[in-house]
Parts: sequence; structure tokens; C-alpha cells
Amino acid sequence: MNLSQLYYFRKLAQLQHYTKAAKELYITQPSLSDSISSLEQELGISLFQKEGRNVKLTKYGQEFYGYVNEALNQLDKGIAVAKSKSGAMGGIIDIGCIPTILGDYIPQAVQDYKELKNPKAVFNIYQDHTLHLLDGLKRGKYDIAFCSKTEDPELEFVPILAQRLVLVVRKDHPLAEREEVCLKELTDYPLTTYRETLPIGKTVRAVLREYGVECSFSYDDEISIGGVVTATNQAAIAADTPYLKQFDQIKKVTISDIPQDTRLVYMVYSKKNYMAKAPEDFAEFMVEHERQLPDFMI
Repeated sequence: MNLSQLYYFRKLAQLQHYTKAAKELYITQPSLSDSISSLEQELGISLFQKEGRNVKLTKYGQEFYGYVNEALNQLDKGIAVAKSKSGAMGGIIDIGCIPTILGDYIPQAVQDYKELKNPKAVFNIYQDHTLHLLDGLKRGKYDIAFCSKTEDPELEFVPILAQRLVLVVRKDHPLAEREEVCLKELTDYPLTTYRETLPIGKTVRAVLREYGVECSFSYDDEISIGGVVTATNQAAIAADTPYLKQFDQIKKVTISDIPQDTRLVYMVYSKKNYMAKAPEDFAEFMVEHERQLPDFMI
């Protein structure tokens, strides 16, 4: 039995598919099959059983996986710690984030972390909507995600950033002359905001309903909302993000009575998945140095 066999076993146990596991391990499928067969012969037990085109762990394989996973996790962490002591930490950090923070917040955070903590770190950054990000996080595609919050016991949500919600109108809209409005003043105007199937859409619409305000139109992001406002002269409620800066025909009006914490972005990680040293260090750095929340939430 050697260390490679244990890594091969763990990967196959996670993916439950020989072809996919071999691809991620950069070996051929026959090599993976031979390695697993050799491991089973040495242990004297069957670790996997076929299930259609996939495989799944036997009861003996499940028990063995617990020990192997724990041992390899500790080994990986020990190697990372040793490298960090020598100043050679590096590491790869896979991040998923919603588009609204990709243009400013995440690039600045990454730059600060590399300058202050780990210049050799390599970041892979992906963008998607919250629900897709959380699914990818649980499947191990990302180490950390930055997105909205949902109720999921497998995930840890840490509030990291508050984004101000504003009224967005075209410069010839009646409300464009105002610097500030309250929500009840919006009842007579056609409004748009985010789709209710999105976490931010659910949150915003719940607040609006408390004031008797309804939105008749729904979109996915600030780019779509800004385009609709420019083209149709509808009013909209959206997060004040860099995406709105590209629309020179719109004006952002402060909403006086919308709670400051209505739009929160969370740093999210899995409670179950192993997190390597570099992503763990980056997560700690974000909590210590990068939190941008209203004073009452800190």
C-alpha cells in the first residue's frame, strides 16, 4: 500500500465514477482500476460495488474512507503548515462569487491578501448566481463562495459586506429631482427589482411588501435593471454596485427607510468539506481585514 493508492481511493470515493476520477487524477482509467484492485487485494475486502455506470462504497469502503480521509486531510494540512513556516505557502484558492462584487470588492481583497499574507497564492475566480454557487460549494468546486444567504445546515455563512440599496431612475423621471425618497412614495410608480427566485429578490420584495410596495417587473442583475430603466423610464430598486456606473442616463436616489442590512453578502464555506491551508488562511484574512458592514452589525 502506498500514498498514491490512498489518494486515488479518496478521489474515486468522492466522485463515484472511474472515468471522472481518473481525469481529475491525471491518470488513465486502467491505471486507476489496477490501483484500486491492488488495494482491495491487500486489504482483503471489497471497497466499491457497481451501481449502473457509477460505483459506490461498500459498507467496508465507507468505514475505510473515514479513516483515509481524516489521515490525508491531516497530512495535507501538515504539508501546508510546513510550507507556510518556510515562506513558501502558495496554494490554490478556488472562489465563487456573485457578479456584483467581481468588479471591485473581490479583486481588492485578493490583491490585499497576496500583498500582506501570501504572494504565491493562486486564485481561480468564478462568477454565478447564489444558488449555483452554493451547489458548487457543497460539491467541492469552490473552497469559498461570496453570495447571498440561504438556509442550509451544511454551510457556514459569515456576513462580510453590506451593499446599499438605492432607487434607480432615468434622469427625466419625476423622482430624479429628489435626493431622497421613502418607500411609501413609490406606490404610484411602476417598479422593477430582482427576480423573487433569487435570494436578494426574496429579501427586497419582503421589505417592500411591509410598506405596501409591489414590483411588477423582475430581472437577474444590475446590468439588466439599469438597461430597463434607461430604455423604459421605469423606476427600480437595486444594489448600488459598479455595474450601474456604465449607465450615464440614470440617477441613484437614496431610500431613507430601507434597512442598512437588507442587502448583505456572505462569505460561505462548507462545514463538511475539507479546506486546505491556503483557503482557510484567506477566509481568516477576510474576517480580520476585509469586513465592510454597518457599525451596528460589527
